[in-house]
Amino acid sequence: MPRLTLRSEDFRINYPATVNQRDVEALLGLLQSSRKSLLARVAAAGIKIQFPVLEVVVNETTGDFVGRTGLPIWAAAATRGNKIELQPLETLKRRGILETTLRHELVHTTIDLVSRGRAPRWLAEGFALHLAGEGRVVARYEPRKRMTTTAIDKQLGYSTWTVSANEMRTVYAAAYGEVRRLVKSEGEANVWKRLAK
Repeated sequence: MPRLTLRSEDFRINYPATVNQRDVEALLGLLQSSRKSLLARVAAAGIKIQFPVLEVVVNETTGDFVGRTGLPIWAAAATRGNKIELQPLETLKRRGILETTLRHELVHTTIDLVSRGRAPRWLAEGFALHLAGEGRVVARYEPRKRMTTTAIDKQLGYSTWTVSANEMRTVYAAAYGEVRRLVKSEGEANVWKRLAK
């Protein structure tokens, strides 16, 4: 299947020719506005970063996504370096998670830049959920017994092929709970500063 590319100063979107160009233009608009918002939040914490040009790959099928990322079918996206791999746009729209998925993946890129790739996984995932606006959705899965950040990191390190979607939601919810407490006690700006140290 032929693929097309839509470029801006900040993003390069590679997508199947079967996807409507208006949908890709809307995707680019969401990416641009999310990037701008994230850069403002980081700047409010007194931190300067240089955002790289990001490549966003829209996969044609879930099978393509799984094959390219090694993630299970329930995963929405993956970010590695300057590349974001997405499930098919229609899949993300149908699941009602296109916007939050884009924000979540951009947050990961931002956290990696601020922390120079050294953020603990619990903090990176929990903060991504917080900043992407996914907290309310995931909070209902928070475990009854509070997990330590070490235990959360250990669970996040397991292969996603050996963990069910529900188990992973619980671990993500635990990470979000820790970040929610941290933001409440220290403020968002101090969480960014903690990542920068």
